[in-house]
Parts: sequence; C-alpha cells; structure tokens
Amino acid sequence: MKTLLFLPGILAACLLTACATRPDTSHYVSLGSHRGYYIIEPGSPLQEKLGYGLAPVSDTADPLHRGYGNDVIAFRFNRAGVLIAPPAYIAQLKPDGDNTRRLARLVQGVSTRSQIEHMFPPGNQRLIQPDGGLLVYHDVAVYNALEQMTQPGSR
Repeated sequence: MKTLLFLPGILAACLLTACATRPDTSHYVSLGSHRGYYIIEPGSPLQEKLGYGLAPVSDTADPLHRGYGNDVIAFRFNRAGVLIAPPAYIAQLKPDGDNTRRLARLVQGVSTRSQIEHMFPPGNQRLIQPDGGLLVYHDVAVYNALEQMTQPGSR
C-alpha cells in the first residue's frame, strides 16, 4: 500500500525527465585569427545575445510546411560592405557541410559582401544597422523527412 503512495511521484519524475529539453549546443567555431563562425540553435540565448533574434528561420516541425523549412546564415557588414563580425549559421539540426566549408574561407575585415554573395545565394532579408552597417540573412533550405512522416494525415 505504501508503494502506491509513491507511484504518482515516480510517474511525475519520469514525465519531467522525458520533457526535459536537450542542452543548447550553440558555439563558436574558431579557425584562426579573424576566421570562424557561430553555429546557433534557433531560440538559443546566444542567438539573442548576438542580435539575430529576428532571423527568418522556419521550423521543419511546422504542420503547414510538412518537413520543409529553412535555416539561416547571418552576415554583418560595415558601411563599406566588409564583413565585420563572425557569420552565424542558425541551424535546426546539423549544419550543411558545404556551407560550413564556405564559411571557413571567410576572413573578418577582409571578405566583402560581393565575395560572399558569389559564395551564397542572394540574401533574402537585409536590415540597416544603427551604425550604418548591414545585416544580411541568407536562407538555407532544409528538409526533415522524419517531420513529414510524423505529421497528422501523412503516409
């Protein structure tokens, strides 16, 4: 009888453990002096801290998209169009290897907006910064087949 009194507590503990979120793995990838990039999970405190809170990421878990979404790569330029901060790859799952290899070639203070636009598709959103610089978001299409299979009404 006493064990039945503990059963609700044990069930509650199991439920809380199952609902626990996984740790935030957002981090900076250092590749040397003035070279590197951030990998950020959407909604991470690092995303907000770096000023990318308005990044136009669309979640593959959204029932309206059925497994399709987009990640974003953010670039910050000064008035002269030169990269002034490490790029940020805001990725839902695992960042695309081709894109991370391209990011590895960029050098802060040297790489220009035109060079970056040759390496990546044109940015879909540009925001003028208070200092006159430019923040550009580039879309990266992603597909998660597991999300499509788990959607109601999917086959």
